[in-house]
Amino acid sequence: MNRVGMRKIAVLILIAVVAATTFGAAPGGTEDANEKETKMLAVRPLADDFVKVFELPNPENIYCYSPGIARCPGGRIIATLDLSGPGMKKLPGPKNVHPTFKETVQGKVFTSDDHGKTWIHRVDFPFMHARPFIAGDSLYVLGQCDDLMVIRSDDEGESWSPPITLTQGERWAQAPCNVHYANGCVYLVMEKRVYTDVKGWPVSVNAPVLMRGKIGDDLTRSENWAFASEMVFRDVIPAEALDYFGVPFYEVYPKNGGAVAPGRYCAPIGWLETNVVQFVDPDHYWYDPDGKTFHLWSRAHTGGTGFAAIAKVVENDDSSMTTMALEKGV
Repeated sequence: MNRVGMRKIAVLILIAVVAATTFGAAPGGTEDANEKETKMLAVRPLADDFVKVFELPNPENIYCYSPGIARCPGGRIIATLDLSGPGMKKLPGPKNVHPTFKETVQGKVFTSDDHGKTWIHRVDFPFMHARPFIAGDSLYVLGQCDDLMVIRSDDEGESWSPPITLTQGERWAQAPCNVHYANGCVYLVMEKRVYTDVKGWPVSVNAPVLMRGKIGDDLTRSENWAFASEMVFRDVIPAEALDYFGVPFYEVYPKNGGAVAPGRYCAPIGWLETNVVQFVDPDHYWYDPDGKTFHLWSRAHTGGTGFAAIAKVVENDDSSMTTMALEKGV
């Protein structure tokens, strides 16, 4: 059976499953039509009673994205976000023109002392894709403007250091993904663009890099961070090794992507938005009793939806970290 036929069958099965599980079958076919319609339209809002941390008066010219959140030991909540768009030139505060995106970017930090009911704007910073986290007695916000950048507060966000660059001449990306604490250290993942020969969205040449900083050290100093080895998606899964049976869904040029429909571009298969996971259940198959194994859980870009990509990082006896592909589920 060809792909079109298989897709039609899959769609029909999905529709049948959704209809059966969502609405159910009427006993003896006697359910009233109005009752069916009521069930279909009954939607419970998830966040109808919300609080706005920040709102722009001109969202068509300045875009707000990449939210991050952390909680200080005293209960204060920290919120971060990014701004970009054609209206950024008129926006006050420190900002940068992103070398890769060619757009002006700015981040903001807010704090709340009443469980998120009200918020105070504390500082702006000239980078993006940032996340706040606590390490010891300090609060950090780490992101990128191609190179990794960080700011630090020692009074739970009241005052901040100037922005500090952790790398030189590199290209990084990420979303505000998780922060993990283990072995007296803080762990997080940033994604390094290792190659520059891909035109368009470069997720195929990303390497999710696990970073480790010792709690109590000054994490605005690059020497206090350890970086795992780099593993690029296309080096592990080359395009010519794929059969295009669902993953990825569309065959595209390995360095340029391709148009899969008029006005619809698809980038080469890759990974992004990586979280770090550590299994602590002794009965789990991937549990490491030494606490030296971490798994990187990424969003898989395949041209479809619902897929993840997983890699593994192991801490070595010399404290270095090695990133590797999983083999036989290990």
